Parts: sequence; C-alpha cells; structure tokens
Amino acid sequence: MSLEFLPYLTSLIVALGSAFYLTKRWIPAARYFGLVGKDMNKYAQPEVAEGGGISVVIGITFGLFSYLFLKAFIITPTHLVEIYSVISVILLAGLLGFADDILGWKKGIRQRRKVLLSAAIALPMMTLTLLHPEYNTFSSWGIPLWFYALIIVPIGIIGASNAVNMVAGYNGLEAGLGAIILATLAIQAYILQEMWVAYMAIIGVAALLGFLYFNWYPAKVFPGDSLSYSLGAYIGALVILGNIEIFGVLLFPLFFLDFILYFKARKIDNMGDVQAFGVPDENGHLELPYEKIYDSCHLAIKIQKKLMGYATERGVVIILLSIQALIGVIILVGFNISSVIP
Repeated sequence: MSLEFLPYLTSLIVALGSAFYLTKRWIPAARYFGLVGKDMNKYAQPEVAEGGGISVVIGITFGLFSYLFLKAFIITPTHLVEIYSVISVILLAGLLGFADDILGWKKGIRQRRKVLLSAAIALPMMTLTLLHPEYNTFSSWGIPLWFYALIIVPIGIIGASNAVNMVAGYNGLEAGLGAIILATLAIQAYILQEMWVAYMAIIGVAALLGFLYFNWYPAKVFPGDSLSYSLGAYIGALVILGNIEIFGVLLFPLFFLDFILYFKARKIDNMGDVQAFGVPDENGHLELPYEKIYDSCHLAIKIQKKLMGYATERGVVIILLSIQALIGVIILVGFNISSVIP
C-alpha cells in the first residue's frame, strides 16, 4: 500500500473505531447517571441510554484530526482553514445538542433560545466565506458576498441542523438517513473532483456506522440532539464547501415533508405538539397514532400496512431509508445527466 493512502485509510478506521468504542462505553455510563429515555415504539417501553450522538461528534473530529496529522508527514495538507472551520462547526453543534440532551431531563433549553444559540454554530462558516469569496456559489446570480455569508450561510447551517431533528424517533433512523445523505454528497463531490469534501463526507459515514451498530433495532442507545444538531450542521458545512447548495437542499424532501405536516397539524388542525411515534402492540406491530398523517413516519406506517398488512418499527425505518436512497439516486442522475446519457 502506498503511503499516500495511509492518512485516508487510517482516519476512516479512527472515525469508525472511536465512534464504536465511545458509544459502547457511553451506554453503561448513561444508564448509571440516569440519562435514559423510553423507547416509545416498543410495547414494554424499555429504557434506553440517551445522548449517544456525542460519540459520533468525537468520532468525526478524531477522524479529521488524524487525517490532517498523518497527511502532514507525507505532504502539506490542503484546505486547512476549511477543515478546521468544519471541525469548529461540528463541535459547537455537538456541544449545544449535548447540553440540550443533558438539560432535557431537568427543564431543557427553550425553543427560542435554541435558535439563538444555534446561530453561533454558523459563525465559523460565515467567517470562512467572508475570507474566501470563491465559496459564494451564487455570485454569478448577482448575490453579493456579504449577503451570502451573513444570510444564506447561517440559514443553511441552522436550517440543516434543525431539519435532521424532524425525521426522528425510530431506532436507526437519524443515523441511517445521515449516512445515506453524506454518502450521496460524497459521490457528487467526487464527480465534481472535490476529493477533500468527498472524503470528509465519508469520514462522517464511517463514524455513523460505528454508532449504528448500537442504535439499530433494537436500539441500545438513542442519538439525541447531540447527533441531530451536529449531523445537520456537518452536512450544511460540506454542502457550502462543495459549492453544491442546491444539490444539498434537494436531498431533504423528507424533512420538508415533516415540516409541512407539522405546520398542518399545529396551525390547521389545531393538534398541538404531535408525535412521530406509532402505537405498539404486544406483537411488535405499530398502529397510526392519529386519524390523519402528521409525520413521514406515519406515512411509512401506512405504506407498510398497505404492502404487508401490518407495520413494524424496523420496517418503517427501512422504508424511509429506501426512500432517501432513491431520492439520492434521482438527484445524482438529474444533476449529472449530461455525463450519464451519451
């Protein structure tokens, strides 16, 4: 094996291995300190360790740092400022999410304060884009740099960090969707010859796989806001660095659907705070919690019942992951159609 590939292979192993090890260690620690939540899609509603997403944050950070460290021995690393900016983003988002996970058992962080605090997550990318105008994808549209850096970038980072939290609540769902989205971004970045962006996305996939070993059905740990905030912010940062903002937005239809359905429930049907959970029975089957569909998970329950006559938590997750994978394929082909059709 050429030494040139050593940083790439090693950092993937570090990301996956550290996320796996830290998640394994976090589960008994969280139980010991009472940081547990009920698994609402199980009939017995067993208690499961919460806040495990912090392991993914650390795994990605360790992976990126080990990549830069080993790369420095072979050749001077490129895009140092950009990579350190991404590390800052994911650490800030992970810290905010973890604080919310911990405080949630007491009084939690109010929604308005969450939005205000999450604005700080975007500061590293806002600074970066002000210093590097080449990341203003929309300069050819006449959008000035200040507007891109001060308006579009924070909307993208904050929006993505909150969007991932909308499709959640089922074993393996958030981490699985995140892995598929990051893999899709990696493929697009590779096609565009933005190898460093593609590799950062793959490091994220590796860390998520290490966590998914424990988060897949039946889950031993929940991701919490420490994963949803940081994963969304990480995706947003990579989209900005790859100059593929429109591509990135089109990967989120499930999340937009959840936002629309949530708005319909609150403002039109006056349902209050609806939940994505199904109603489990003794056989492990799920029923719809409401007469109408107010969440993409509810839609997946209905689809599975149409296909099989019953719905399960694992089935709901597989359906939504399959839909996300199909969306990824369609967007990839659509954006690269000229190279696909001779």
